[in-house]
Amino acid sequence: MGNRYHHIADDLRRLIAAGTWPTGEKLPAEQKLAARYRVSTPTLRNALEVLQSEGLVEKRHGAGNFVRRPGQRLTYASERAADAAVGVGVAAGLNVSHDRNTVKADNRLARLLAVRVDSPLTEYVFVGHQGASPRSLARVYVPYAVARLGPVEGNGAEGPSPWGDDVHDLLAAAGIRVAATTERATARFPTGDEAQLLHITRRSPVLAVERVAADADGRVVEGALLVLPGDRSEVLYTGRSAADKLEATE
Repeated sequence: MGNRYHHIADDLRRLIAAGTWPTGEKLPAEQKLAARYRVSTPTLRNALEVLQSEGLVEKRHGAGNFVRRPGQRLTYASERAADAAVGVGVAAGLNVSHDRNTVKADNRLARLLAVRVDSPLTEYVFVGHQGASPRSLARVYVPYAVARLGPVEGNGAEGPSPWGDDVHDLLAAAGIRVAATTERATARFPTGDEAQLLHITRRSPVLAVERVAADADGRVVEGALLVLPGDRSEVLYTGRSAADKLEATE
């Protein structure tokens, strides 16, 4: 009985492949599916979580479970401004909502930004959607000690970047130049807040990118925490040769 939910997941997977529930259609209520398979609701939810982790089913909070539409693979790439081809792949069909808040640095943000705990920060939150599905989450922070920046206006008709790149434009307008950026990518499970914002379960792996930008003096001017669902995302890092770096400085 311990593997019962795997058998249910196999049967649901078969029914989806057979077209019993077409792409985008809502699955029967969890209570009805539990009764159909003669299991408890928690067991049924375990089966659905297997399909959610595979990208076959999407749980929309307050609405139910839906057969997931095939989506374009989302790529987060370094050297994005220098690679137009990557930019097209990132932005196609992606709508980005954004918000701006004033927060205080907790222990993690204090370490990330090299500031004291409780230091005031400007927080920018960017959520990228493909249709009704959230696809990316980016939280970007700028210490008040660096600059007190205004809201992001977006990037013309294309709207703001899902990665918060528009914050760099605000820094540049304030006379602050980013000289170096360090990024660290890890795979992990989402926090409860991240799972809710991205409409995924706590058991669905995510790709997390921690980004720190510094000026020529080594002062941290921006920190960003990016989260992408692991089943549809990839991180691409592009390095430049010593000759290329020398040419860029000339």
